[in-house]
Amino acid sequence: MTDKTTIKVVIIDDEPEAITHLKLHLELIAGIHISGTATRYQQGIQLIAEHKPDIVFLDVEMPGKNGFGLLDEIEKRGLRKGLTVIFHTAYDKYTLQALRESAFDFLLKPASSADVNETIRRFRENMTEKISPDFKPRADSAKKIVALPTATGLQFVPKAEIVYFESCKSGLGLRSSWTAVMNNLQTVRLRQNTKAGSIIGYLGDENFVQLSQSVIVSSTYIKAIEYKTHCCLLFPPFDQTPLKISRQYLTELKERFDVI
Repeated sequence: MTDKTTIKVVIIDDEPEAITHLKLHLELIAGIHISGTATRYQQGIQLIAEHKPDIVFLDVEMPGKNGFGLLDEIEKRGLRKGLTVIFHTAYDKYTLQALRESAFDFLLKPASSADVNETIRRFRENMTEKISPDFKPRADSAKKIVALPTATGLQFVPKAEIVYFESCKSGLGLRSSWTAVMNNLQTVRLRQNTKAGSIIGYLGDENFVQLSQSVIVSSTYIKAIEYKTHCCLLFPPFDQTPLKISRQYLTELKERFDVI
């Protein structure tokens, strides 16, 4: 952020009325600086490149490419780092895909003043405390680098900063793809057709455990596993992430950690 109190915001929406409505709410919040607004796809990308905002409020349906296409484009251009995305749309059918695209929040139009204020409050809270004070990385999570295969090449990340991998279906063909979620809340989308076994092979690290066919998690970030509900609880700020462990992998996990 520009300083400890100022949050730079860009709004991208093809409806001028929606931009005006959202601006009215944001301008009432102390420390918000609206760096610019855009009603077009390319104009929005230019604003992000020029101002490097902390938050972009992004509509989903726009002329030409949609909001998800814009996210793909800024990721390719290296503009996604440090950017928090909040989808602002009239269509709640996009909620699941928004989460998969690592949106920080999802506001339905017309957003109320209370909703906007709560979103900004949560953003500030996350910026000041990414990881809960009661979280202490374990000694065995050494900073080693792993190369993750993406659609465009390899992305090198410290293994200790990977919280979990999740496979979700997306796109027109509903093809499954894996995404790595980092402890700074950023994500890395892996190349299509990457298999769970391949991910385990890349990592070569016993700290990572498989919870199901679609989830691999670092045990460094696991706070608890509930036998009755099969819920896997992580340390904040990931404690609201709904992860489940299947019966098969729970049995394997108990054997691995010599649990009776």
